[in-house]
Formats: sequence, structure tokens, C-alpha cells
Amino acid sequence: MPEAQLAMARPIIHHRTQEFRDLMTETRQNLQRIFKTRNEIILLAASGTGAMESAVCNLLSPSERALAVVAGKFGERWVEICQAYHIPCSVLEKNAGEAASAEEICRKLDEEREIRAVLLQGCETSTATSHDLESIGRRIHQEFPDVLVVVDAITALATEPLETDLWGLDVVLCGSQKSFAISPGLAFLSLSPRAIGKMESVTSPRYYFDLRKELKSQQKGQTAYTPAVSLVAALNETTKEILRQGLDQVLAEADLMARCTRSALFALGFKLLSKSPARAATAALPPAGVSASELTKKLETRFGMKIAGGQGDLKGKIIRIAHLGYFDLPDMLALISAIELCLTEMNVEIEIGSGVRSALLEAARIKAPALSDRSAAAR
Repeated sequence: MPEAQLAMARPIIHHRTQEFRDLMTETRQNLQRIFKTRNEIILLAASGTGAMESAVCNLLSPSERALAVVAGKFGERWVEICQAYHIPCSVLEKNAGEAASAEEICRKLDEEREIRAVLLQGCETSTATSHDLESIGRRIHQEFPDVLVVVDAITALATEPLETDLWGLDVVLCGSQKSFAISPGLAFLSLSPRAIGKMESVTSPRYYFDLRKELKSQQKGQTAYTPAVSLVAALNETTKEILRQGLDQVLAEADLMARCTRSALFALGFKLLSKSPARAATAALPPAGVSASELTKKLETRFGMKIAGGQGDLKGKIIRIAHLGYFDLPDMLALISAIELCLTEMNVEIEIGSGVRSALLEAARIKAPALSDRSAAAR
């Protein structure tokens, strides 16, 4: 978003001034509205993984057990972080493209009563799979009130409906480079009163990621350590733009791009990977005989368009197309056109224009609002 780029280009203000305190306070308040929470928001100069690590080491002691929902590569990261802090971690593993249900999670909690926190992704980006956070959060708090619900919403926030307070989500974390469409380097997380209370008794080692110190500072508009000042200024601009557009409109546009993309890919012979597809991205298997790696490489070399491939066991097998950040429907239609041309040049038999036509028909069916303004898709 141009406003965010300009914010990062301005002279850096000193972080121990009233000007920065005002900027920090406003940004945290904006995030509360986007997270739909009255809970405290903490900003960290770190990637989203830093927020994941801070959640683990501030909420769990080595004597306490976690449950990690592993539905893909980023679910595995919860397990690895717990291992680094010597925190025992049970695993609820799902096949690629499958989401864990509230029933499955609660059954695991019933079997292992010592579990103190559930760690999961709102959207498992590696498979573009969405979890039903509403049913999961509500049911855990109803049946297991002592268990904290910790959600990695790095790609789910501002693409999927998310009601932090209403659904009883104790920690929700995100990063700057996804829906907020600014450079990587900022992470932010909401903390429920239960989570804040739990931090006082945890014995895991913490220093930079001691959220108690950060909370004390950030309630005053400051940070415990040197902040990423320019990124905070950029985040302030993007949060204001999201709120100006209206969060419901932002969510609707992500949904529109996701639906149109899937319709187009179906018409071109692709198969959807996920049984619970997310709005943030689409993961699909190419038609028989088409190499996902060759297609992604050709898109970049031929048209300068970058899409993601698979991770882990899915490497080279799928393509992933994002529907978040500074993109809109015309961008998506251009990508579908490029995919059609690449497939044709790869000697794949398709009906030229069928993908774009399917996407346009889906957009017309949804009767979306005007999408000609590129800034309307800024996240």
C-alpha cells in the first residue's frame, strides 16, 4: 500500500518520545478492533515464529503438557518450539488438506487431562486448510475451562472471520507480511486475562520474549527493547486502511478471490487439496502429467508472476495461490490468464479462456461490490 511505503520512507522518529508513544498506542487500539478483542495487544520486533515462541515460553512450564494440532508444516513448528523449551507436547496429526474438528481435539483433551494449552493454526498455510476456530474455542472453554487456546492466525487474520473474545481465544498471533501487506519483521499477539495471569507462574526461561516486561511497557506506549519503528508506522497506516474499508469488506474480498480462483482452477483440470479450504490461499494439484514445479517456474520466468509450491512431502506436487495482501480480483484474473497460457505452452489440452470465464461467472454470481480500486485490496 503506498501509504505504508511512504510511512517507512519517512525519517525515523525516536522511540522514547511522545510521538512514538502516540503512534504505538493508536496502532495497538486499531489491532484490537481488527482482532475483535478488548484483550491486550503486544507488538514484537520479530517474525510470526517469534510470536509463536513467545506464546509457548510464556504460557507453559517444562512440567506442563501442550497439545499441538499438526495439519501441515506450520503445525509441526509448534512441536519443535515445545521441544526447544523441553515442554512435553502431544500431537493430533491430520493428513494434508484435513482440518482437526472440535470433537477430535476435545477427545484428545479428555484422554490426556494434564494438557494445559492447545496450539493450532487458524489457517494451515502449507495446505491452505482452515480450522473452525469458533467451534473449537467455544467447546474447549465449555468442557475444559483450564486449557488455554493459542491460535496462529498469521494468514487467517483479516481473511477469515475471527472473534477473539466471543470465541474464547486466549492468544491470537499474527505477522506484518501477510494480510497487513507490509515488510516482514513485526509480530503481534492478543493476550486474554487468563493468559496474562498464567504468565506469572510459568518457569520457562524468557528474556527478549518476556511478555510480562513487554506488556508493562506497551501499556504506556513504549516497548521493553528497541522497536522496529518504521514497521510500526507502516502497520499504523495499514490498520487504518483496513478499518476505513471495513473489516467485513476486507474479508469479503478475500473470499471472492478464493472462490473465483478455485472455480478457475477446477475448469482447467486442477484438484483442490484441502477438504476445508481457507480464504487466505488456495492449494491445488495440477492436471495429470503437469509438474507443479515446472508450472511455478514458468509463471515467473515467462510473466514475472510468483506463486508458491508445496512444502515437506508436498514439495513439487502442488501450487499455492494467495488471496491476501495487496491483491485484488483483476490481479487474480491476470494470474489465471497466465496459467492458461503456460499450460498451453506446456502442451496441456485446455479450453482457452475457460479458467477466466469460470472466475468471472463466479464473481458475477457472488455479486461482489466494485473492485476496480486496487487500494481496496490492501491488507
